[in-house]
Amino acid sequence: LLICGDFQAVRNEQDLNCMAVPQKYRTMNSFYKYYSGELVAPVLTVFVGGNHEASNHLWELFHGGWVAPNIYFLGYAGVVNVGGL
Repeated sequence: LLICGDFQAVRNEQDLNCMAVPQKYRTMNSFYKYYSGELVAPVLTVFVGGNHEASNHLWELFHGGWVAPNIYFLGYAGVVNVGGL
């Protein structure tokens, strides 16, 4: 699964406060459950950041990396090979 922006990988309240969105859109949603391991993505999920992300979290993975089991952030400039593609 490829997600092209606005994935909103929010782990906690600090991440939520770093998002560049109006206050009414700042909600935890469910990513924290994947981050903690409570849930696991059923398929490999690769995402690129959008303009409504927790920038503090993704900055930690500037060159890309795993944000949760089976969920990979491509980074600010990255390429991955998945299944020969």
